[in-house]
Amino acid sequence: MKIEITGYMLAGGGKEIELTVEAREVYKMNTYRFTLPREAWERLGLPEEGEIDRDTLKAIDYEAEKYRATKKALDILAYGRNSARTLVLKLRHRNFAPKVCEEVVALLIAAGYIREDEDVVREAEICVGKYWGMRRILMHLHQKGYDNAAIGTAKEYLAEVDFADLCAQLIRKEYGTLPKDEAERNRIIAAVVRYGYSMTEIKNAAKLIERVVLD
Repeated sequence: MKIEITGYMLAGGGKEIELTVEAREVYKMNTYRFTLPREAWERLGLPEEGEIDRDTLKAIDYEAEKYRATKKALDILAYGRNSARTLVLKLRHRNFAPKVCEEVVALLIAAGYIREDEDVVREAEICVGKYWGMRRILMHLHQKGYDNAAIGTAKEYLAEVDFADLCAQLIRKEYGTLPKDEAERNRIIAAVVRYGYSMTEIKNAAKLIERVVLD
């Protein structure tokens, strides 16, 4: 098989290289088109045209896929925070090779596009703003794909939150107060539990609410 670079063009304001590669066999010819960052083209030492071997073609294909995956990852991050694990899964869902996904995310972490310690605290702050209890917040952070180290950072922030007071704020906002009717009271308590509060926090919240009413 004869493999040749037959087309070379600068693109993306000179930051990208568009390559056309033809692979010829006796009765068959395949044409491939790749877009690489200029840095990758220079690192691979590619000619603007001429014959290359199979390993070089594989390297070009890998770099082109990595470049596409990087662009897609940045698009995803533009819409909102993602943990490293979640971003890898989203890229794999878009049919990028597992090795490519892992490498791209590692590069984005190194470049500062993903700062899990900062992001996880911001995510926890948003949850507190929704009046969620500790259990629901921690479950949410796990589901978001944050690792134990990042969640440990979030716990440091959450340790400063008065969850009994936050629970009382939730009850006042949604229900005004806890009714005396036992059935209605139990219904509200069950709803508050789903927000991630413990019974101890709910009882302490009830005391805060009742104290405000008495005052």
